[in-house]
Amino acid sequence: MKALDCAQAAEQIGAFVDDDLPQEARRRLEAHLMRCPSCSWEAQSLQITRARLRDGVGEVVASDAFRARVLGRLFKDNPHVSPSPAESGDGAAANGQAELRLPIAWE
Repeated sequence: MKALDCAQAAEQIGAFVDDDLPQEARRRLEAHLMRCPSCSWEAQSLQITRARLRDGVGEVVASDAFRARVLGRLFKDNPHVSPSPAESGDGAAANGQAELRLPIAWE
């Protein structure tokens, strides 16, 4: 079994963490990680990061103030989007969906 160098190992760490390496490639990488603290640290860091990202999906909730700022900027930068349900007059945006108005007149 030919030993991997750090450059070869770095190319495989992502697939290793995702458990997406063939068995022989996995064994070679594991052997390299056992003797290389730098690559081992990279693999562990990636594994922790991916686990935290997976665990955190759906948990972040934007505050009402943040949403208001984002929507205010959206409406300011995109005048074809109705700025509020009250201004649209038909309640189309009352359910949280902005009414789209074309910037041209149809006749």
